[in-house]
Amino acid sequence: MVADKSKTILTPPKVHLSEELLHLAKKTSSATISGTLSKMGFKFVYMAGVLPVRAGTVMSGRAYTLRLLPAREDHWQQGEERAKYAQHIAIESIGSGDVLVVDARGNTKAGIFGDRLIARMKSRGAEGLVTDGAIRDIPYLRTFDFPCFIRAPHGYGHTQEHWAMDVQLPIACGGVTVYPGDLIVGDDDGVVMCPQGIAERVIQESIAQEEEESFTRELLEQGYSVNDVHGKLPPKLQAEYEEWRRKKGI
Repeated sequence: MVADKSKTILTPPKVHLSEELLHLAKKTSSATISGTLSKMGFKFVYMAGVLPVRAGTVMSGRAYTLRLLPAREDHWQQGEERAKYAQHIAIESIGSGDVLVVDARGNTKAGIFGDRLIARMKSRGAEGLVTDGAIRDIPYLRTFDFPCFIRAPHGYGHTQEHWAMDVQLPIACGGVTVYPGDLIVGDDDGVVMCPQGIAERVIQESIAQEEEESFTRELLEQGYSVNDVHGKLPPKLQAEYEEWRRKKGI
């Protein structure tokens, strides 16, 4: 019996994320987004060990994916066909609102690339780079205004360990499955993936959560107990919260 291959291809809903939503996502945080996703049953969303090159970096964008495989001695040499190489296709195809998410299999023994390709990505309007591997030219990139989230620095060229195989397919990065077009948000806590099909709802709920946390943080600073503000607010504090929001024009 021949299996129906169409039934083995199960993909989440695809939704184009607007520029407005990408902007809103920067008003919340990776931690709050992960909390919202956890309440919805999503567990595998935080990328392990992937942190910003520059402290204070905030990033959000649509995933543009690149998959690296282990290097192999009989891979063809680029030569005149450099433009056909997956890494160069990614760099020359990425655009406004995109974050390049690179599956390096957690291998940090060589940099996937360095300053020049990152400069080209910025010139094309990309929002950032995320990889569970390493990148090169860290001293320069610490002075360069472009979000880069990595596991480690390494000076070797990528072909010492990697071969860029394909673009815009589902990948794994930092233990998280990423589909092209998913929402990627990064800050000092790390990088979180939000499925594109629910991104608008998640961001709206996360922003509301951030607002409530700002209010309850003020209460804690005033001497309230954690037990007073943890979980659902009691009616009196809920009324105070609504008044707090009104005064702030929220």
